[in-house]
Amino acid sequence: MKKTLFLTALAFLSTSFASAEMREWTSAQGSTIEAELVDYSDRVVVLRSAEGRKISLRIDQLSPPDQAFVLGGKKEESTPSVPEKPQLKPGLAEMLPREILDSAGNKVSRDELAGKMVGFYFSAHWCPPCRGFTPNLVKFRDSNNEEFEVVFVSSDKSPEAQMGYMKETGMKWYTLPHRSSDANALSQKFGIRGIPALIIVSPDGKTITKEGRRDVSSNPGGAIENWSKSS
Repeated sequence: MKKTLFLTALAFLSTSFASAEMREWTSAQGSTIEAELVDYSDRVVVLRSAEGRKISLRIDQLSPPDQAFVLGGKKEESTPSVPEKPQLKPGLAEMLPREILDSAGNKVSRDELAGKMVGFYFSAHWCPPCRGFTPNLVKFRDSNNEEFEVVFVSSDKSPEAQMGYMKETGMKWYTLPHRSSDANALSQKFGIRGIPALIIVSPDGKTITKEGRRDVSSNPGGAIENWSKSS
């Protein structure tokens, strides 16, 4: 005598389904029944027993091998796991809006900076010393972008000048909206009195140094290591 599937969530359906191969199915609790698979959608499996009884149950009520059997023929029903994206630590997050801009002016999450040291770069195209230092910073950032990222805080005369400066010099990093309240708050926080200025902060928002410009110019090969020791 065939054992019945010992599951409390079973429900009988009146809909008729296309015929499929008869096989033995095992519940998560170990009971078995011989039946055919006739439908699977929204994580609900529909079986039809040898006696013609139709049974509906959640896929997680089946044994792991039977779940694999169902999903093997219904790959579109399985939901691929998506790794959780790292989030910015609170100390750094409180300095930034939830969305910042990439080098093309598109809004992106501030969490793109998670896990990295960040250099807040106060600069502008109209400033000759800035134009002299920026190529060095671009090269430095591009060589260390797995550990280090830059957020450009512009003192340019317009949003167009800001984005034009980024494009002209090959800045592949992030920026804040032109003369935004967040940009002004950063200038006040770090006491910026002149540009260019490069403020280095740790992944958790601790200020490492306000002399990032000097470090990048005088010791580009050792700056990251030195900053890491101080973070």
